[in-house]
Amino acid sequence: MSWRKIFAAERTITIVGSVAVGSSGIYAFIVAGLCRIMFDLDENRALLWIGIPLFVVLLIVHIRLLPKQLRKVGLIK
Repeated sequence: MSWRKIFAAERTITIVGSVAVGSSGIYAFIVAGLCRIMFDLDENRALLWIGIPLFVVLLIVHIRLLPKQLRKVGLIK
């Protein structure tokens, strides 16, 4: 494996990983905040029991789905 292929793989992993973590975190935070307001939960309970599990699920979904979308946009090859 040449250094160009290694560099391209590392770049793809970094881009997909950072976009997946960022978008999963934002969506989980918004949903946990809305659940906190709607169901009158305290902050710790909303983030611990709603935010973290939702973050993990969304992270897995984003890692599976994002490479195709990022290739369409042209961020990765």
